[in-house]
Amino acid sequence: MLNKIITLAFITLLLGSNTLFAEDTELPILSGVGGNFSAINADGQTIEFSNFAGNIVVIAFGYTNCADICPFTLGYLKRLYAALSLEEQTKTKIVFVTIDPEYDTPGHLKAFIGHFNKNFIGLSGTQEQVDYIVSLFQAEYNKLSVLNIPTQNIRRVNPKLFANSEEEKQDSASLYSHSVTLYLIDKEGFTRSLEYTGTPIDEFTAKIRQLINE
Repeated sequence: MLNKIITLAFITLLLGSNTLFAEDTELPILSGVGGNFSAINADGQTIEFSNFAGNIVVIAFGYTNCADICPFTLGYLKRLYAALSLEEQTKTKIVFVTIDPEYDTPGHLKAFIGHFNKNFIGLSGTQEQVDYIVSLFQAEYNKLSVLNIPTQNIRRVNPKLFANSEEEKQDSASLYSHSVTLYLIDKEGFTRSLEYTGTPIDEFTAKIRQLINE
C-alpha cells in the first residue's frame, strides 16, 4: 500500500513539473534585477546593453574553460533558439557573458559561442565591467583554484588557438563556480523571468513569445 502511495505521489509531482506556462499569465517586472551596462562584444566593439532595446534577450553567465555546466547550458539555449520561428529568432538575442574576461578574449569567445550558434552573442570587457554586470543581475561567481591549471588538463568544448604548440602547452587558466540562472529580459530592458536549463523548452518559448507580442 505504501509503495502505491509513493508511486502516485511521484506521478503527481512529475505531471505537475511538466505543466506548461499559460501564455496569458502575466510576467512581472523583477525589480532590482538587471539594468544597462557597457561591455565588449565578440568582435571587440564596445556596446551598451541598451543597444538591444526592441529585442527579447536571454542572458547566461559562464566562461569558455567551464567543463560541464556552460556547454550544457549553451546546448540547452541552442535547442531553445531552434524551437523559435525564424521571425521570432530575429527578435530574440541569446547573450553569454563571460566571468573570466582575462582569458576569454573577444576572438576566443566568438569561436566558443559560434560552436553552438553563430547568432549567439558573447560579451566580455574589463574585470570591473564584468563584475558590475554580475552585480546588476545579482549573480555570483567564485574562483575555485588558487593556482592556474594547465588548460590541456581541462575538458573543453573549444580550445583556444595558439601560434605554436609550445604556447599551447604553457597555457593555463582558473576554474570557477558561478550562477546558472537564465535571465529573460523584455524589449524595454526589464528582467521579467528567471529560468534554468530545467525549464521545459515549450514553457520558455511561450514566455519569449508573450514578451515579443507585448
